[in-house]
Amino acid sequence: MPNESHQLHAPRRLNSVGNALRVLALLAENPDGLGVSELATRLGLGKSTAHLLLATMADHDFVERRGNGTYRLGIAAFEVGSAVPESSRFGGALAVPMRRIADRSGEAVSLAIHRGRDAIIVQRFESASVLRAEIRIGTRMPVHSCGSGKLFLSEMDADELDAMFPTDSLPAITRYTLRTKAALLRQLEDVRKQGYATTDEEYHDEVRGIAVPVRDRHGRIAAALSVAGPVSRFKPWDWLDELNDAAGHLSETLGTRPSGM
Repeated sequence: MPNESHQLHAPRRLNSVGNALRVLALLAENPDGLGVSELATRLGLGKSTAHLLLATMADHDFVERRGNGTYRLGIAAFEVGSAVPESSRFGGALAVPMRRIADRSGEAVSLAIHRGRDAIIVQRFESASVLRAEIRIGTRMPVHSCGSGKLFLSEMDADELDAMFPTDSLPAITRYTLRTKAALLRQLEDVRKQGYATTDEEYHDEVRGIAVPVRDRHGRIAAALSVAGPVSRFKPWDWLDELNDAAGHLSETLGTRPSGM
């Protein structure tokens, strides 16, 4: 009985796992997020099935629900992806401008995204002279303590900032971290005017850095590109022009518009 034999020997698969992987792949192609109905339609699933999949994946941080009801990839998806060998990650086009600055400056170059109260390193090229800072792919840096985070905060309105920092006191990461919201707001005004942000031993002792925005097609900050080095030798402003050029290239590479800075 050929049909029975085929059924006995056919490899078994779990549809739920396959569907979850299809959700991840589809959201990876749509970084701005998708609603439940659209996602269900594209995958040929019932809306209730899609909703259950997303709710389960959100429980494990593989997707996250945004305020407008859409879903996008969550931090767990990034953490799994960051375990892929560097040679396979992102592709050469994205890595080229970052590696060029790292090679020319001899310092560490990072790309960070914003999640909640943290800036998360998603790509990094280490310096020729090794920093003592424990910063690597996947590192979460409190947004008020690093240049990348200050860029993300600079786009928030007063209500959003108040919700994130309900009191004037800010947590200290080092002895140089900004301690009050009032001081942070003053610095954010400077960030908006100058188009870049700096950190000076605010996240890690003896390390300073400078960050510039990578913007999406709507002109919003999608990521932050930074270079950092020891205070004994690193002069952040020496690398501002190269950072801005690289940020524009990254925007184009990611299918977004240049930062225009």
